[in-house]
Amino acid sequence: MADVKSLVRALAPHEIEQIHRIGPAGPLTPKLMHAIDRAAGGPGEGRGYYVYGRRADPDRPRPFVLRDDVCAELFDGH
Repeated sequence: MADVKSLVRALAPHEIEQIHRIGPAGPLTPKLMHAIDRAAGGPGEGRGYYVYGRRADPDRPRPFVLRDDVCAELFDGH
């Protein structure tokens, strides 16, 4: 089972600030996905904490967004 609290604790304050700026619907930048991977233990380890979002434009790739439980941990009480 994913340890969302540990993941959030491992993010740097400026990374959390950037996530708050983009909001719970994202989309996540490659830099933020890298930060989540790092916080989860290394390259690719954050997959699952971020998931595909809705495609806004059929000619563009689907964006990555935070999973609902990760959003709840980062945005509840903020």
